[in-house]
Amino acid sequence: MDGPPKTPSQRGPLSAAWAWIWATIDDPNRIAYLYIPVLAFLPLTLGSVATFFYFGACIYVGLIFLGRRISWVWPPTTAFGCLVSLGYVLVTMISPLAFANQAAGWLDVGTAMHFLALTVLVGILVQTPKVDVFDLFLNGVRAAAIVSFVQALVQVFVFGQPRATAGMINAIPFGGTAMLAAGLSMVGFARLSRQMKMVAVAALICGIGGTLLSQSRGALLALPLVAAVVGVHVWPMIRLRMGQAVLVASALAAGLAVFAIVLKVPERVDEVRHALQSQTLGLDRDPSTAHRLMLWSHGLDAFFDRPVLGYGSQNAVAEVRARAARDGTAIPPYHHLHNEYISVAVGRGLVGLSALVLLLVAPLVVVARAPRDDRQRERWACAALLSGSYAIFGLTNLLFSHDQTNTVFATGYLVLVVAAHQARVGISVFRRPFLGVPARP
Repeated sequence: MDGPPKTPSQRGPLSAAWAWIWATIDDPNRIAYLYIPVLAFLPLTLGSVATFFYFGACIYVGLIFLGRRISWVWPPTTAFGCLVSLGYVLVTMISPLAFANQAAGWLDVGTAMHFLALTVLVGILVQTPKVDVFDLFLNGVRAAAIVSFVQALVQVFVFGQPRATAGMINAIPFGGTAMLAAGLSMVGFARLSRQMKMVAVAALICGIGGTLLSQSRGALLALPLVAAVVGVHVWPMIRLRMGQAVLVASALAAGLAVFAIVLKVPERVDEVRHALQSQTLGLDRDPSTAHRLMLWSHGLDAFFDRPVLGYGSQNAVAEVRARAARDGTAIPPYHHLHNEYISVAVGRGLVGLSALVLLLVAPLVVVARAPRDDRQRERWACAALLSGSYAIFGLTNLLFSHDQTNTVFATGYLVLVVAAHQARVGISVFRRPFLGVPARP
């Protein structure tokens, strides 16, 4: 007789590890439960590693599809969200197909592949009914806000870097993502345990602190939005404890203000004001702002001359710099125009702008189509923070030409599409998939 199945403790460590890996890969519920919070955590802390992790999931989906562990699905509840992302990818293909310098144009299309892969990831997550993707995502973001703030502190105060980047490619995407993470950390606050509420507040502080350490002025523009959305979202709790809430909010504001002064953030803001008021655009004091204003001015002129399809994304900067040179202004060879809307307007015209605006609005539409259950208020807060923050960040920087900022937006959008689907099909009770080492027969 073979006897009863061997328990994990009766097997060798290598055998048990292999059994755990195989069981995890074989069960989409198990791997999704582990995948979502890690994907939410990685961009702020390990930068482009998150992008490899994002696309690695697509490889996994393909393999288990070939192994017939999942089927191809396209639920009507996710159709709008997926079609918007696919439409955005399709519009980016105008650049290499219609304009010169095609190789660079295809590289630009490559930066939009997140939104092509998104459809694949939606397809598997709607087949994992045990997994509450929304809560897992928020927990990952909270952890990332705290860990990245520690990284940023070390960079600035130990290694002497003037601007923190944490795990990201430079200070600008880090600052924006940290600000977004600060707001997302407070989503669902009323449902959290006492301990997790403390973690959420810590993540809020760390996210804003990380933005201050990045010295990203564009990211700070989103602070009023974050404050407004978080305030409205937690208002039912604030109303019950008004005195306590005002005291805590005042202490947080005072602490962050002192921190900002120590980091000389007001001085950087004053540089922008001086540049805007100066007849020379402050080239002597703040060339960064001056160059941005020149790029935007000449970019708008280029757009109005060719408004429908633009000049091709790969040619946008060259076109703007050539126009500036004809006016006697030398602009450094930036890789982009430091404004998503102007970059898209020059590169893809009104067609591209329409696709961009639709993509930014899509999270709000996805949530609006979901039922008014007890989680709808949380989905609204998440969508408002995601769409609103990225819309603001686009005023001074690119949104979807950095792989890291693409990963952040695509992940948040993915979670909202799946969470709205779960609500519309009536999935409201979740349980953790079995994550232990399975017994061997």
